[in-house]
Amino acid sequence: MSAGAMPRRRRVFVWSAVFGYSGLAFTLARNVLMVPLYLHYIDLGEYGAWLATGGALVQLLVADFGLSGVVTQRVAAQAGGQDSLAMRSLAAAGLLNALLLALLLGAASSLMALWLPATQGLEAAQRARVLDCYLIAVAANSIGIVAMSSLAALRGAQRPAAAGGVMLVADAISVIVTVSGLFAGLGLYSIALGLLTRSACNAIGGLGIWAWSWRGAERFARPPWRDSIAMWRDSARFFATSIAMRLQNQANVLFVGVMLGPHAAAIYGLTVRAHETVHLVMGQFNTALGPVYAHLAGAGRLDRLLEVLRGLLPMMAALAAVGAAGVVVLNESFVTLWAGHEVFGGARLTLFMGLALWVTCVAFVGYEVLLARGEFAFIARIFAVGSAVHVVSLLLLLKFIGLWAAPLALVASSLCWGTLAWRRLAADMRVIGLDARAPLIETATIGATAVLSAAVLMAVLPAAGSWLALAGEALLAAAFVVAMLLVLRPGLRRLLREEILSTLRALRAA
Repeated sequence: MSAGAMPRRRRVFVWSAVFGYSGLAFTLARNVLMVPLYLHYIDLGEYGAWLATGGALVQLLVADFGLSGVVTQRVAAQAGGQDSLAMRSLAAAGLLNALLLALLLGAASSLMALWLPATQGLEAAQRARVLDCYLIAVAANSIGIVAMSSLAALRGAQRPAAAGGVMLVADAISVIVTVSGLFAGLGLYSIALGLLTRSACNAIGGLGIWAWSWRGAERFARPPWRDSIAMWRDSARFFATSIAMRLQNQANVLFVGVMLGPHAAAIYGLTVRAHETVHLVMGQFNTALGPVYAHLAGAGRLDRLLEVLRGLLPMMAALAAVGAAGVVVLNESFVTLWAGHEVFGGARLTLFMGLALWVTCVAFVGYEVLLARGEFAFIARIFAVGSAVHVVSLLLLLKFIGLWAAPLALVASSLCWGTLAWRRLAADMRVIGLDARAPLIETATIGATAVLSAAVLMAVLPAAGSWLALAGEALLAAAFVVAMLLVLRPGLRRLLREEILSTLRALRAA
């Protein structure tokens, strides 16, 4: 491995994180800041029906089924192995597969328009609008399959700035279209058209960059369709994984809408929005690390990959702890100020969703490493088990205990597949002589510290009566949890100092 390989990997991670979190700002604008605007122009029941159809069902039916993850891992591994020709061939194969998936899944999910759940109780005109917006969302997500494959290949090729720049521009245009549509009186159509605009801009940008880079390039050593066929094996394994992930992350609101009605779906979706936002923040960190992990795996440095994982696990657990504790403490005040206390789903829903948030974030650290190593079959098996636990738990509990059954099911399923993933990685650590128990014990202790911190904060912090007061309490809560973690966990202080110094050295070497 060249002397500059490690600093380069750190720079790739830093730029991936910078563009990722910049894009997340637009996601927050759509999913949080703009929701009061949505509710001003769109009926609550109609919006709830959208969340349970276009906002959830489409994500289950029209997705790349793990193709973008496979493309990123394969391309990054070839980049780590210094094979640029194979890297370009894999990128082309990924685009071929994405186009086929977009056509097939777009057609299949369009047929679902004949039966849309969670629209009971709506007027005929409202049901018609929900149907129209569902079909627009299907088109948007079909185009998005091709777009995400092209951008995933750019990330795998260690070009995070190019992929991130395209996504930032697309997000900005999407927000402009949505806001303009709301002011123009388009109602629910504004959200769907914003999604369509974003997917189209991502596709144009991603495909345009690859088309430009292939001008005058050396011919492929073998036809891309051969790589395409080979990639289908792993993509087929990821089919079950992707469905399982979406069942856990996006099906809750769908099940709530079908079993409890569109108003309950709206209440659930709005109550857990802050939790989902924190999960997006943490997920972006893991996503930025994915190409770096795969680059290490492609270079044959599995020992270094597991060593990096051993150090990062407590760091990720601490970051998730700060976010989860803050949401648990402040969510009732946030929802009340944001959308009104009548849409707050209750303290138990908030508490269990906070627990689910932390457990899922910790589990996904292991998932990213397994993905980087190309263990697609194993990932598919553990997610299939987790999704079965999730669906059965929802069907058994939702009618009997109410909304908080949804996060309870998420906790159960995440513990299930996360435990299986970490058992696999812990065994691999022991094989190469790394201590596997210490980081896992440290992670569990960090979680316990977060629970203690949240309990103290809930006992002493009053309900915030204004956005300024909420911002102040948020800063105070975050500072308190961080202080508790750093005071009680000296190993965490050492890890944090080492990571900051190493990153600064890598940036200075740029």
